[in-house]
Amino acid sequence: MSNIFKRTKVDMKYLFKDSSKLPPKARKRKKRAVRTACGLLLVLIQVILTLLCLFKIITLEILPLNYLLIISAILILLVLYDFTSQFTRAHILGKILSVIMSCILLFCFIFATQLGTTLNMMSGNTKTDIIDVIVLSEDKASSIKDALSYTFGYNSSVNSSVVTKAIYDIESDNNTTLKTTDYTDWSKMVNDLYSNKDIQAIIMNDSLRSTLAEEFEGFDTKTKVIGTITITTQIKLSASDKKVNEEPFVVYLSGNDGYGTVSSNGRSDVNILAVIHPKTGQVLLISTPRDYYITIENSNGNSGLDKLTHAGNAGIEYSMSALENLYGVSIDYYVKINFTGCVNVVDALGGITINSEVEFTNGQDAAPESYHFVIGPNECDGEKTLAFVRERQAFGNGDFQRGRNQSAAISAIIDKATSPAILSNYSAVLNSVSDMILTNMSASTMTALIKGQLANATAWNVQSYSAEGTPASRDCTVYNLSAKSVVLPDYDSVNTAIELINKVINGEVFSVEEYLAEKEAQN
Repeated sequence: MSNIFKRTKVDMKYLFKDSSKLPPKARKRKKRAVRTACGLLLVLIQVILTLLCLFKIITLEILPLNYLLIISAILILLVLYDFTSQFTRAHILGKILSVIMSCILLFCFIFATQLGTTLNMMSGNTKTDIIDVIVLSEDKASSIKDALSYTFGYNSSVNSSVVTKAIYDIESDNNTTLKTTDYTDWSKMVNDLYSNKDIQAIIMNDSLRSTLAEEFEGFDTKTKVIGTITITTQIKLSASDKKVNEEPFVVYLSGNDGYGTVSSNGRSDVNILAVIHPKTGQVLLISTPRDYYITIENSNGNSGLDKLTHAGNAGIEYSMSALENLYGVSIDYYVKINFTGCVNVVDALGGITINSEVEFTNGQDAAPESYHFVIGPNECDGEKTLAFVRERQAFGNGDFQRGRNQSAAISAIIDKATSPAILSNYSAVLNSVSDMILTNMSASTMTALIKGQLANATAWNVQSYSAEGTPASRDCTVYNLSAKSVVLPDYDSVNTAIELINKVINGEVFSVEEYLAEKEAQN
């Protein structure tokens, strides 16, 4: 080998000499020197990409140590082979292998960089509140500047700190002081706007417009939005210090009834608790009807009986608190996704296969296009999935079946997301979730969870259960809405859900169907 290096050293003296002035033997040395130099340049690129890739993987902390050691050893051996082959007759193979490895390493580096960026964006997101300035539809004002002389009404019982910040921003931007009237009753504020006397405009969170449209007939047509103010605040990451690969934990999965970038505020159509035990592989999805009539609280500390979905108007943490009180469980993390996010994630995955327990065709309320779903597997793209999880009018038990359908869709997403098929669509998946998912899970927790799953081959046993209830009409006391359609909780089903949650936490692996059958037989 030493003779080979000596020969190469001599060859390199001819690298930059003019071939036309060299004798045949020297031209041969120059040709060999060019060949070796090209190979060494390819190996140098390979070395740089190897170091960059290993650095990115190590800093991500996403691979188990044994995987990392094996990969590092393989990469180092390949570099050594490609380097030494440039001084032998195997130099062509070494060059080809070096080019192939450089392409693979570049791909891995881009993937790891994008994954790290996505995780940081998801865990370091700011939550966004969109505040609307609303006037009567026939009002001449077409912008906030046109309405600066108006008296603005706002409801201080709902997320008042954000509305107050929006008022401050309007005043600062226009160098003025607004006239405002504080309300705690929606009916009085809306009726005062309709009469156009005490107030001529209202300032409210955009997420509440759908709630008022339900309560006050024609609200959408009688009013118009003349301007919006965006308030952003940093998400407070979960204080949970659980080791997500060793201890059971609970995630609140919230589906927001909105489009565009996901917001921290807004009614939640999907309310699912995912109880996960990483060691046993047991996952339990507990679905709670959006209209469950339970105790909730708003941002001003007012509490009372109201719809679960209304709790989200004050922020996702208020939905979590309501569910924690209902089931007596501590929720460690939340993941929130809206309609746009649902469509994008499913499409990025290349579609999913949803196993439906009922046959139905969705109506126009669920989606503009009618899809027919059969009992058993249904191949769904993003729009079809959204129709599946939103439909409730087609069922005699309405919201209860919708909750079960939502659990079925989540199970399908888990199946696809944990399959090898995701590798071909990794880039699209990462791009789709970066600003469409809101979570308080830190990037380090997410990478630890991924690392644990790579090290543990245990298959997930995903089970689902839905809390039941009875449709009724009740006053929603927290948001002062009268005679609303609600679901009175069936506390037997709530207690069953609590029993199932405890079984997961205690490390049991089970089938919900079998457990319910045994329980019924005992009664």
